[in-house]
Amino acid sequence: MGGNAPGCREALEAATAYILTMAEPLKSTPLYPTDPEYTADVAPYLNRILVLATDLPLDEFRTRTKEYEKNIRAAADCAPHVILDIDIVLWNDTVLRPVDASSRYFAKGLSLL
Repeated sequence: MGGNAPGCREALEAATAYILTMAEPLKSTPLYPTDPEYTADVAPYLNRILVLATDLPLDEFRTRTKEYEKNIRAAADCAPHVILDIDIVLWNDTVLRPVDASSRYFAKGLSLL
């Protein structure tokens, strides 16, 4: 997960707490900064990687996290910045988001686990 808008630190901490109501944490990075990877004209990002165990099926977990993200984004209205972005990059050793999985920001997070 990540964000680069004012207030994103608080949004990331709150999102972490929400996600941990649905899953057991196995590993977690601290919040860590990265430069924007795909656009140069936006603020640096704060990111976090969570490694989790959950009994929820992927579709339900994804639906719940995306709904949470949507509600936070609507309340923040901080375009072009991002208050919160939650992505499931890996699920049971299957890469769901190959671009994220090969990104510098993801590699940096993996090195912190």
